[in-house]
Parts: sequence; structure tokens; C-alpha cells
Amino acid sequence: MGESYVRPPVVAREAPPAWRALWRFRLTALALLVLLLIVGFVAFQHLSGATSQDPGLSSLRALTPR
Repeated sequence: MGESYVRPPVVAREAPPAWRALWRFRLTALALLVLLLIVGFVAFQHLSGATSQDPGLSSLRALTPR
């Protein structure tokens, strides 16, 4: 007869605090919002056809010397 798997004993531990989950959710939501804004800005610049003569929202790029 072969060996059989024996499940290790379950050790009770206290649940993590609720505030930790709340702040983890807030930071994740904030990071996703910032990422969405950046992607939206880049997509707008690409789709609007902004150039150095008509910079649209990216006028800072036209002001920097090359």
C-alpha cells in the first residue's frame, strides 16, 4: 500500500484588520484611475493628430528645445 496525503492541521489565527483591506482597495483604485487618465491622455493626443505646430494639450513639448 502506498503513502497517502495527510492534510496539515489547521491553525487558527486572527483575521487581518479591516482598515488594511480598505487602504489596499483605495490605493489600487487610485493607481488604476491614474493609469486610465494617462492612457486616455495618450490616446487623445494620438487620435487628435497633435503636432508641434498645433500641440493641442501637449504645448509643453513644443516649448522644449530639441
